[in-house]
Amino acid sequence: VGFTTNAVTDASNNLNGDEALPTTTNFGSFPELFTAFTPDTGQLTIKEINADAEGAELEVPQENVIFENAGSGSLDLSGYTVEDDTDGFNSYDFSDGFTLQPGETVTLFSGEGTDTGTELYWGKTGSAVWNNSGDTVFVFDADGTTVIEQSY
Repeated sequence: VGFTTNAVTDASNNLNGDEALPTTTNFGSFPELFTAFTPDTGQLTIKEINADAEGAELEVPQENVIFENAGSGSLDLSGYTVEDDTDGFNSYDFSDGFTLQPGETVTLFSGEGTDTGTELYWGKTGSAVWNNSGDTVFVFDADGTTVIEQSY
């Protein structure tokens, strides 16, 4: 490609008869140059909700929600919040820098435990988070936008 101060015109291949708007279909085998750019982005989904664990809800095996990054890029969950249908009474905040790569999952347990890269613990004691008879899992991003609203 060269740059010049002279206008490029085309008297026969132009848009709406305007010589200053030349057109062409001579792109050969390079159609990918003209496709829409889609960046690799993460997409948080719920893979499974285990609200009615065997035994006591907050003891092993604990009730939990399994999240997955179903997108094509990494997903930074810093500032994301998980809540049930109690208007913020039960609220879990992902730690700064917690990231899921494409295809990775993380299990959020309601009770106590030690966080790892694939298991996180809400730290609830006393009463469970998820109602066995039905509830709604809400996930909000750092801006407060609803990312997930899934009832069971």
